[in-house]
Amino acid sequence: MTDTFVFAAPEASHTLPLVFDSPHSGQLFPSDFVSRVQPEQLLTGCDLFVDDLWESVPAVGGHLLSARYSRMYVDLNRAPDDIDPLLLEGPLEGINPTAYSERGMGLIRRLALPDVPMYDSRFSLSQIHTRIHEYHKPYHQQLKSTLDALHERFSGVWHIDCHSMKSRGNRMNIDSGALRPDVVLGDNDGHSAGADFIDVIEQAFVRLGYSVVRNSPYKGGYLVRNYGDVTNNRHSMQIEINRALYMNEQKFSPNENYAAFKKDLFTISQQIADFVAHTAA
Repeated sequence: MTDTFVFAAPEASHTLPLVFDSPHSGQLFPSDFVSRVQPEQLLTGCDLFVDDLWESVPAVGGHLLSARYSRMYVDLNRAPDDIDPLLLEGPLEGINPTAYSERGMGLIRRLALPDVPMYDSRFSLSQIHTRIHEYHKPYHQQLKSTLDALHERFSGVWHIDCHSMKSRGNRMNIDSGALRPDVVLGDNDGHSAGADFIDVIEQAFVRLGYSVVRNSPYKGGYLVRNYGDVTNNRHSMQIEINRALYMNEQKFSPNENYAAFKKDLFTISQQIADFVAHTAA
């Protein structure tokens, strides 16, 4: 189902082994989605505008993959077996819940916000497997095939998983109540990407005046851990951007700094592309 995501590739003559993806920017819900949660509460879990903020990536030689459907339906940045047992009816075989599920934020969300349950009823495994087959699997097939093809062609590939974060953590976050920096770079504590790649990205943000922290509170989720393999020259890292930089978090709308921030991200993406072009040459 290719309509579950949007994929933009650069011109063939300008292709770099660079892939950005935005798994949480989708806002659509399938017709079978039934929830007790209000629309504005659902939006708090969405990385609103992140796909648009990075839309210039193909212009600098990178590929851009973004989800069309909401992570509140199925989370593309979770393992397909990270299923919350509290959401299931019947047998619990074949599931491997992680700390994300324990906090209500697994493959299928149990909580939209602290103390705000998503559903009034439970699911069968077959219902969850349908969500995986129809929405989770196609996204990962596209991402994996793109990364594999670029790696085969260039003997290396660089992947950036793009996200946004609330300006202050809530009780579902490990940094509950804390004010966040402008940017958090996650490389799974140095295990999913080369240090030179992370350094270039950090310096690009810092030169433009942004505060940057590494791996706290975000180290990178399933996408980074699954696709990063530094020993085989596969580099994967996550960029979390503070929503207050570009949007009104209460109104879910762009703020007065949106255009300027988007321009800064173009500058940063160009510097990342320059690094990849030089490194892959």
